[in-house]
Amino acid sequence: MEKLSLFLLAATAVYAQPSIQSGSILNASGYQNKLAPDTVFVIFGSGMGPGSIVLGSAPDYATMLAGTSVSFTPAAGGAPVAARMVYAVAGQVAGLLPSSITPGAYAVRVTYNGAASAPQNVTVVARSFGIATVNSAGSGPAQATIGDVNNGLSLVRFTTGSVSFNGYDWKLTPSHGGDTLVFWGTGGGADAANDTGGTSGDQSKAGGFSVNLGGRTITPLYAGASAGYPGLWQLNFTIPADIAPDCYTPAAVTAGGETSNLVTIAIAAAGQTACTDPNLSAATLAKLDSGGEIIGGAFGLVHSDNVSGTVSTTQEFANGAIYRWTASQWATGAPLRPALGQCGVYDRIVTNGIDASVGPAGELDAGARLPLSGPNLTLGAAMVRSVTGGFGPYYQLNLTTTSYAAGGTYMLSGPGGAEVGPWAAVSTRMPDSFSLTNLSAIGPVDHTKALTLNWTGAGFDHLLIDVDSSVLLGAGRTRSVTITCDAPAAPGSFTIPAGLMNVLPASAIGAMGVYAQPNPGLFKADLTAGGQIDFGSVAAERGVSKSFAVQ
Repeated sequence: MEKLSLFLLAATAVYAQPSIQSGSILNASGYQNKLAPDTVFVIFGSGMGPGSIVLGSAPDYATMLAGTSVSFTPAAGGAPVAARMVYAVAGQVAGLLPSSITPGAYAVRVTYNGAASAPQNVTVVARSFGIATVNSAGSGPAQATIGDVNNGLSLVRFTTGSVSFNGYDWKLTPSHGGDTLVFWGTGGGADAANDTGGTSGDQSKAGGFSVNLGGRTITPLYAGASAGYPGLWQLNFTIPADIAPDCYTPAAVTAGGETSNLVTIAIAAAGQTACTDPNLSAATLAKLDSGGEIIGGAFGLVHSDNVSGTVSTTQEFANGAIYRWTASQWATGAPLRPALGQCGVYDRIVTNGIDASVGPAGELDAGARLPLSGPNLTLGAAMVRSVTGGFGPYYQLNLTTTSYAAGGTYMLSGPGGAEVGPWAAVSTRMPDSFSLTNLSAIGPVDHTKALTLNWTGAGFDHLLIDVDSSVLLGAGRTRSVTITCDAPAAPGSFTIPAGLMNVLPASAIGAMGVYAQPNPGLFKADLTAGGQIDFGSVAAERGVSKSFAVQ
């Protein structure tokens, strides 16, 4: 795989007038809005170049390509800085920001065949490293290699395999404790030699580079530009030998006081050829590695005490769906449930209220009603199929006059529908009791410090903990980051480390949900088109949610 391919994204729309889409001047690998000198950036818009993609000539890229150029004009005044053009096409252009540019605010314009777009502002900082990802969109698994596997011709994946391309045989494998991992990306900072393909070598100390891996802070072995590829940086570090294995270990890089995009790394236990997912088998993980879909059912019976300020209200409901995820969607949104005693991070962009982690066709029809029975429920109660705004079908039951019985056993069955066949009734048990004993002391939350939760209760095996924070990006877009932890019921306390809390963007409003669950009831169902769902679970949970400021 050519390193440069990390930055090449295809688009083919043709428009007449250059226009930059709001909030769409981005680091080409991490997709963050802040840029740094010696960064390959992408701009999304319309009418910005020819109808078919034209590639620049590396390593000494020109400032004009097929009639397209990009300029950065200092907001405080001064001569515009011309970017070096990597590629151009009508809907998307990419360029290299030269190392000579100084940090500050800039007005960016794209010019095509003499016509210039309206300016859009962007901030340039000293360093803003973006980690390249498998989906080429800055989220989900990192496009990382392992230095000590197959002479570096390796790609980190959930399972083990191989693939040949560009004349090389690449090994696919999860990483392991003790491996030397390599993150590739752009935005490491100014390196004049790299503007034309050279390198000034290691800048890990000068740039204050560090890696946060699963809440552990690691000093890299090397962080610097990669010779032969303008704008491409590599960061080498060693995975701690005692790190907990997980398919979705969260990772980020900090440099110059700026934190990169959040990614995940598959880490397997010593001697194992696949990582472990609590929902999926090794065979299903292999299907994900090959680009296949995941289909799974997730249903919950919820008793929630919701706290906002001094007001507390109680909700009881049941909901869920049979979901379909593409490999990219699963990897980006996973883990839905991390390994016991561990935490995962879910970082996504929500556009106009729509979370792209599950696509519009992400749910399957399992029938008009899913019967639900148990203590205090009326005869014939069921989760009812609903489709809203093109999404669904999903299933919902709101309880208004009844209440789940503490310790009660409930049964959910599926009669079958157009896409999912029937399944036998599966049971789940509502916890006897649950109380988050330090709830009143939580909030506002400092995202730079560890967060400890204490609880009492009975009749549950583990707790699911979600801590959220969101920041507005403009143009109807919101970046939302959720830390999800699966904590064992005993000893009644769990701490989210400061290294993980730090991934939350500081914002005006955050939220937390802590829910006690027994181990879920599991079911299988056939698909009418052939095959089976990959997993199915039903869980009762009792817990609390609280909104607060995140600082």
